[in-house]
Amino acid sequence: MPDDLPSPEFRRLHARDAVQGMVPQTFLRVLAEHLQRHGVEPASVMPAEALRSGQQHLGRYPAEAYCQLLLRAAERLNDPLLGLHLGQSIQPAHLGALGYVLLACENLGAALMRIQRYHRLLHDINPIQHHIEGDSMVLQWGVARGKPGALFDETGIAAIVQFARALCGRMLPVRAVDFVNPPPSQTQPFIDHFGCPVRWGQPVTRLVIPLASLQTPLHQPDPVLLGLMEEQVEAALAHLPDSGDLIELTRRVVRQLARHGVPELEQVAAELRLSPRVFYRRLAERGQQFRQLRDVALRELAELHLVDERLTLADVSELLGYTEQSAFSRAFKRWSGEAPLSWRQRHRQVGVSGTPVTPPAPAATPDPA
Repeated sequence: MPDDLPSPEFRRLHARDAVQGMVPQTFLRVLAEHLQRHGVEPASVMPAEALRSGQQHLGRYPAEAYCQLLLRAAERLNDPLLGLHLGQSIQPAHLGALGYVLLACENLGAALMRIQRYHRLLHDINPIQHHIEGDSMVLQWGVARGKPGALFDETGIAAIVQFARALCGRMLPVRAVDFVNPPPSQTQPFIDHFGCPVRWGQPVTRLVIPLASLQTPLHQPDPVLLGLMEEQVEAALAHLPDSGDLIELTRRVVRQLARHGVPELEQVAAELRLSPRVFYRRLAERGQQFRQLRDVALRELAELHLVDERLTLADVSELLGYTEQSAFSRAFKRWSGEAPLSWRQRHRQVGVSGTPVTPPAPAATPDPA
């Protein structure tokens, strides 16, 4: 860490780990535009390679190099809250096809679930996860693959909130925001922006949103556009370089293959360019079983489709590769502890009353050798 940093505000920004992974090259364009708006020539902060990359709509840029650019930009702008300010400037249009997917969703819940599902198009450092906590939904990422730092995390949370407000055209109620990073001396700007308590030094970075907000309709839902753009997003996701996370890759391949029938181990192994025996052994070395991973991936995909009320249960069943709706219903009940229709009705009721019933945890299913 440099010894001549001007204040503890900037020292806290350097309290981070070197990270692996990639981010979209369009993030560089967002940073260059922010510098330009604030009277700083981007070339004085960003190398020529980064500026050229930022002009492209496709492609990836090393996450560590991007985090270093954020640090340089914060110091050049003398803005220790650059993460908050940069996140406020990111719009869905900056995300290319994924941005159009978000804009075309029926409601906020469907859009947020797609942010989680396609998070590797945003970054593949630490995966974005969601779970239900009382009458709230929590989006979070941990530190298993390192801490990218305050600037990265604060940009990410501020951007998700900004996306939600842009998609809905109104303020998004937020219950709580947590960061893993050290606190800034100025906390009020965060409280003002998020409109809720904000904590630092927590185990995970997370955003807590009332479940009732998930039913908020978006401006221009467009099922045709959504289908077309999701095909592009799925193709882009499939062509991302191997992140090295076999568990995540397995779930992703299961989701890709699902519409052609419930995937078997041999099919997924073939997609991963592994023999079934090697694939099984590598999962076992990680304490995982294929059937459990497949169930998790299919349950996530089912919930993603169930929140879209334009789809019938038969449609959802077909999208998950089931030839009979009854077979899908039995499988969903095994995964989630309730029938798909009651799951959908309960989430619809949440949007009205805000008093959901938390479903029981799915039972583990042994995987035959």
